[in-house]
This record gives sequence, C-alpha cells and structure tokens, in this order.
Amino acid sequence: MSSLRIVHCANFSESKNGAVYYAIDRKLSNGLIRNGHFVYDFSYREIAKNSNIFKSKKFGIKKVNENLIEVIKNIKPHLLLLGHSELISHESLEKIKAILPDIKIAMWWVDPFDKIEHIYKRLEIVDVFFATTGISKLREIFGNVSAKLLFFPNPCDKSIENIKSYEKKEYEFDLIYIGRNDNRRKNFIDKLKDLKDLKIALFGNSKDNLIYGAKYYDTISNSKIALNFSRYNDIDMYSSDRIIQLTSNGILTMSPRIPKYELLFSENEVVYFDSYNDFKEKLYFYLENDNKRREIAKNGYLKAHESFNSTRVSKYMLESIFEPNISQKYEWEIGH
Repeated sequence: MSSLRIVHCANFSESKNGAVYYAIDRKLSNGLIRNGHFVYDFSYREIAKNSNIFKSKKFGIKKVNENLIEVIKNIKPHLLLLGHSELISHESLEKIKAILPDIKIAMWWVDPFDKIEHIYKRLEIVDVFFATTGISKLREIFGNVSAKLLFFPNPCDKSIENIKSYEKKEYEFDLIYIGRNDNRRKNFIDKLKDLKDLKIALFGNSKDNLIYGAKYYDTISNSKIALNFSRYNDIDMYSSDRIIQLTSNGILTMSPRIPKYELLFSENEVVYFDSYNDFKEKLYFYLENDNKRREIAKNGYLKAHESFNSTRVSKYMLESIFEPNISQKYEWEIGH
C-alpha cells in the first residue's frame, strides 16, 4: 500500500494536558504513521470549544464542521478516519464526499452502544465502521446497512505501554481496580472491601481518587493483580480498553468471562472467572503461586504487544478499507 494522507478526526483531549495520553486515538495515529502514512490529527472537541468565548462544544458545532471541511480541502486526504466525532454533521460528510468523490470515510467506536443516535445516519455514507464489539452484535444493533461492519481490538502501543510489571520484586498492592463503581458493577466491587487480609486499591469512583497520566500506569504496575470489569461483560468480544492497558503493561489481569474473548486472550494470558466466588478462589491462588502469576502476566504482555499493537491493528484497518483482500488472517476474525 502506497503512502496515504489521512485526516484523523478524534478527541485527542488536548485540554487535559496529557492526562490521557494513552487514549486510543493517539495510539491509532501512532500506528498509522509507523505504517508509513501521513496523519493529520483533528481534535474536533478542542476546536469546537476554542471557537467561542464560552468554551462550549455546543456553540462551536458550526465552526468545527467548517474547519473540518477546510482541512479536507487543504490536505485532500485519501482517508477521513472518524473517532466518536459526535459533533461532525452528516451534511458535512456529504460535502466532503462531494469535494473528494474518491475519499474513503471510516469510523471507529470503543464504547458500549448507549448513545448512538448520530451513528445510524452516518452508516449511510461511511465505508467501514470498526467497533470493539463483536460483529454479530453490530449486525443486531444496526441491521442491514451499506457500511462494512467490523470488529477491531483495543490497541496497545510500544511507546506508551512499556512496563513489565511481572518482573518487579516488590508491590504496593495485591489487587487493584480502576473504574467507576456504577450500578452495573457496584455489587461486585463492594465485595472486594471484605477482603480485609489483602492490600486492595480501588480508584476512579469519585473525583477524590481519580488517577491519570503517568501516575495511572505507575499505580497499576505496583499491584500484583489487576481487575478488568467493564460496565457490560455479556457482549461478544467487548471490553473497555482497560484490559489492554493492564495486559500490555505486564500485570496479571483477571476478568469476567466475556463471550468469545478467548479469541483475543487465552486462559494462559488472562485469568477469567465466572462468579465472585470463582474470582475470589483464583485471586488467592495466584497470590499464593507467584511463579504462575508472573508466567500468565508475561504471556498476556507478549500477546498484547505481538497481536494488538497499534501498528498491526491500524494496518488491519487500512487493509479492510482499501484492499480487496487482507494480507493475513487476524485472530479476531476467526468465527465471524
């Protein structure tokens, strides 16, 4: 594939001053560049907010759409890659297609499908829609659409996730969980507080204990075991990007058993559990069997960086958009 010009319209969280530098938008841009392509990052929310004195996204919608069209005219990209991009209008995408009839437009999505009104209309004009949700579920949600619906895995990045926690000799915590203790997780997470004999760290449930940036990775790497627990654990192949942040930094990761997730991580790379009692039994087992804990953590680390690195994931995305046949069989395609 020859070098492409790509406009990547995503969040990039510039106003957070690097606090979420490990977000997927930056990883994908990194991977696209490593594959030899020019990438122009278009931080749509920041442009919208900075276009008016109130720093309001709502008041900046008109301006951000105008700016995106101007960027397209200036760069003439081969691909417009959209992140969640909820401020970008369908009318703007139609104008872009009119300006560049041969441009490809693709979109990626990494959240549950709770607020998706803007996606339905968009699938009439988008060539490929990627999501961290299994294809069967995507077809159930969206039905028969013209856009190609594809799964893609949460990527890691060697320049971002480079801690090998399994090599550490000393840890501050036995178990760590970072995430909101909302209604879907409250019952399970509250039970962790009963494990009084363990050093357990719970972060993310209030403004007082949120952790971001380098502190986030430093903290999780100081735990022997980390819990991945998404809002939804019963959707084919769906998990929040927490699971890749944990595995790719070499922490033994425990997760509820997610349908078809063994296509991504095997039982020797992530420890799956079926209930709280199963979780508790396995938690104590791996705390008492240090060599086995380190072995599985290392396996998860190697799998994450070999299979789900941003260079490989972005290559898969580009091949799926531009090529009639992809160059290899990717693990996550098996069974679809």
